[in-house]
Amino acid sequence: MTASAERVYVVGRIKGLTRRRLEQLSAAAGLTLTRRSMAADAIVLGHGAAGRAVSDAGELRLGFGRKASARLLSEQAFRVRLGLDSAPVAPGQHGEDELARHSGLTAAQLQTLALFDVLAPAGGRYAFADLVTARAAGQLHASGARFPSIIAAAQALERRGERLSSVRLAEAPWGAVLQVFEGALAEIDGQLLLPLDGPDVDADDAFARAEEAEQDGDLAAARRWYETAGRLDPADPVAPFNLGNVLDELGLPLEAEIAYRRAIARSPDMADAWFNLGVLQEKLGRDAEALASYERALAADRTYADALHNAALLRMRRREFAAAVPLLEQMRALAPAEAVEIGRLAHLCRLELQAAATER
Repeated sequence: MTASAERVYVVGRIKGLTRRRLEQLSAAAGLTLTRRSMAADAIVLGHGAAGRAVSDAGELRLGFGRKASARLLSEQAFRVRLGLDSAPVAPGQHGEDELARHSGLTAAQLQTLALFDVLAPAGGRYAFADLVTARAAGQLHASGARFPSIIAAAQALERRGERLSSVRLAEAPWGAVLQVFEGALAEIDGQLLLPLDGPDVDADDAFARAEEAEQDGDLAAARRWYETAGRLDPADPVAPFNLGNVLDELGLPLEAEIAYRRAIARSPDMADAWFNLGVLQEKLGRDAEALASYERALAADRTYADALHNAALLRMRRREFAAAVPLLEQMRALAPAEAVEIGRLAHLCRLELQAAATER
C-alpha cells in the first residue's frame, strides 16, 4: 500500500463481500479503506445505507463530515473500480433536465437515485430505461411513498432482473413499497402478504443492527439480527458467515459450522467461509477436514496468506513436511516482511526430510 493511495470511506456494506475481501480488492485497485470520513477522498454509498442516508423526500443526509473535495460513488461504481463489474456502456440520449421534466423529480432526487444505482447515468446522460424508471419513481413518490422505500424496492427488483417500471407497485400502510399482485399486496419476490402484515426491517436494516450489536459486544443480539438478515435475504452469503463468527465466539461450534456451510452453499467460492470453517474444524481436532477446507479457501483465493499459514503449520504438525514446503514458499512470496521466519520454518521442514531420507 502506497502513501498516495486514494482513501475510501464506505457507508453501509458492499453486498457479498467480507471485510477482508473488500480490503484485498481495494488494495489491488490502488485504494485504501479508512474508517475516518474526513480522511476520505471518496465516499462509497452501499445499497443498504439508503434507509439512514436518504430522507423521505429524497435528500442525501450522510450524518458525518467529509472533505469538500471528496467524491460520492455508488456501490456499482465502486464495484467497477474494484474490477468486479463492467463499466456502463456508452452514454444515453437523455439529460437530467429531461428526466426531471418527465418524472416530476428534482435534480437532487435524481442524483440520489443514481447514487443508489436505481438510475445508471453514463457521462452525465441517461438511457431511455432510466427515463421510464425515473417516471415510475416519481409516480410512487407523488402517491406518498418514501424515497428509502422506493430505493429498496428498485434494488430488490434489480436482483430479479426487473426495474421499477416493469411491475405494478403501491405503498403499503407501514411504508414499504410492495408489488400489487392480482389485487393483493405482495413482497417484491411475489410472496403474498396479509393487508396489515409487514416487516419492521429489511435485510440491510437487520444486517446493520447485527453489526452494531456485534461491535458493542452484545453477541446474543448480533446472533438474532444476523439470523433475521439471513432469512430476509436468502441469497446473501455474508449474513450466515458473520453469524458463524458470532456463534463461534459464543462457544457454539456445531451451530457455527452450520452457519459457515450455509454461507458456502450460497457462495461456493467464498474463501473466508472455507477458511473459518477450517479454523473451526482444526480446533475440534478434525485435522483432515480442516486441511480440505484450507485447500478450498486457497482454490478460491491463491493469495490467502492466512490459509497458507494455517495449512502449512498443520502439515508440519502432521509431519507432512514435503507438503508443507511449497505452502511456505508461497507464503514467503506473499509476505516478504516475514520472509526470515517463513524461511526458518521451510529450513526445518527440509532438515526433517533429510533426516527421514537418511534413516531409510
